[in-house]
Amino acid sequence: MRMKTKLFTLFFVLAASVGTMFAEKVQIGDLYYNLNATGKTAVVTSQNGSYPYWSTTITTADIPASVTYNEVVYSVTSIGDYAFNRCTDLTSVTIPNSVTSIGSWAFGGCSGLTSVTIPNSVTSIGDRAFEGCSSLPVTDNLRYADTYLVEAVDKTLSSYTIKKGTKWIGHYAFEKCSRLTSVMIPNSVTSIGSRAFSGCSGLTSVTIPNSITSIGWYAFEYCRSLTSVTIPNSVTSIGRGAFYGCRSLTSVTIPNSVTSIGDYAFSRCSGLTSVTIPNSVTSIGDWAFANCRSLTSVTIPNSVTNIGKNAFYKCSRLTSVTIPQ
Repeated sequence: MRMKTKLFTLFFVLAASVGTMFAEKVQIGDLYYNLNATGKTAVVTSQNGSYPYWSTTITTADIPASVTYNEVVYSVTSIGDYAFNRCTDLTSVTIPNSVTSIGSWAFGGCSGLTSVTIPNSVTSIGDRAFEGCSSLPVTDNLRYADTYLVEAVDKTLSSYTIKKGTKWIGHYAFEKCSRLTSVMIPNSVTSIGSRAFSGCSGLTSVTIPNSITSIGWYAFEYCRSLTSVTIPNSVTSIGRGAFYGCRSLTSVTIPNSVTSIGDYAFSRCSGLTSVTIPNSVTSIGDWAFANCRSLTSVTIPNSVTNIGKNAFYKCSRLTSVTIPQ
């Protein structure tokens, strides 16, 4: 019995100490935060944990750089998933330079939101963060949340001009713009979001500027007319399924800056005949070149330490594979 009591006491102490590591949700002013006692950081969160995420009306959100709770100062570092989801009366948001990330659906459905400023400190914006923000400004048929391109308003056009100063091409921004044939991406853009051009079946070519560092998951999925693509030296990773199903793509040169080729990155590029993998690449993902039926040869550099399963599955014309010693 004494041993059981000791074990129970030890378990209780451990559980209590672990509990302090998890975030505590509190209200400070009009906003809610998850506080992390260990790192002294705060994440802006929603009033409720599930839909409806807010049961009270909020019209403005002036997010501070830090908050104080029980005499402890916490740095506000991120806006969490669903933080202001469907706050239809929300018209303006101020985001401080302390914030580095905006979560998925953070402002989704905020149909009354007319202005938001995204500071340079933000390095990550989640999936559909501004979807349904129909009152955000539109320039040349493109809707923007400050430097973040949210979406093409009229998806029937053949070309779009992305305004200078745009930093992000958002997730799904041009999805299913089937008549799009060309797009000019300014040098200010650093990131192409997931499925940004997915289903743009009329897109024939795209030049990715040197400012781009990441190409998101399935960014050019099913761009079936895409014959060529130039990937600049600034890109360090090619995301999962980035060019999945681009059947007209015949060749691609991967620059020396790329260290990983994601799962399904070039899967079903049935017209791809050649590919150059540079010495910088250390990982080739699962199914990366699967069903590239026209691929005849490939050279895998000795820098590669991992080749995923079925990476070259059903490459039926592949007759030569060179792996340097």
